[in-house]
Amino acid sequence: MLRRMAIVCVLVVPASGPAVAAGDTKHGSAKKHGSKKHGSAKQHASATRECVGASLTAVDEATRRKASKVVLCLVNRERRAHRVRPLRRNRPLAKAARRHSAAMVIGKYFSHASPGGDVLSRATRSGYVLRRSRHTLLGETLSWGAGSGATPARLVASFMSSPAHRRTLLSRRFRDLGIGLALGAPATNVADSAATLTLNFGRR
Repeated sequence: MLRRMAIVCVLVVPASGPAVAAGDTKHGSAKKHGSKKHGSAKQHASATRECVGASLTAVDEATRRKASKVVLCLVNRERRAHRVRPLRRNRPLAKAARRHSAAMVIGKYFSHASPGGDVLSRATRSGYVLRRSRHTLLGETLSWGAGSGATPARLVASFMSSPAHRRTLLSRRFRDLGIGLALGAPATNVADSAATLTLNFGRR
């Protein structure tokens, strides 16, 4: 039976403001794994140094692709720092995540629910074949940021600063990751360069 775990979203505000939780919906069990501490500033600085381009703001297709790769590096750097195995990049999950981010930017909404359905329907339509197993699991986290809040480092840091998002990112249960980064904001009247990020986590 499929369980959807720790499906949460977070909004990243521009400049040096804090991350603000925009929603927290959980389906099934969401055990916390890894360290109970949120990590030190030293750990975050180390993660940023090791992932070249962490402070990049995507403004075109080339920089969008680069920023997506940096997000994967940062997520796996955080997992390794907490002694959790890295996630594998998964093309079907990435396809679902990209489509969802793009749809939110075009439609100016920020939600796990979309005209195309929920994370389960988006993942299966994109080719992520799910097995009927108690280990099968899907999760989704959303964020967006503008200005300096749109960099890979800030977007990933926002997940790590929120307990619910951090549990998802560091969960030992997940094996696959799809990264969907779209240029623009899922909101109106955003003047700065912005990025909208969907992370789809899976295990099958």
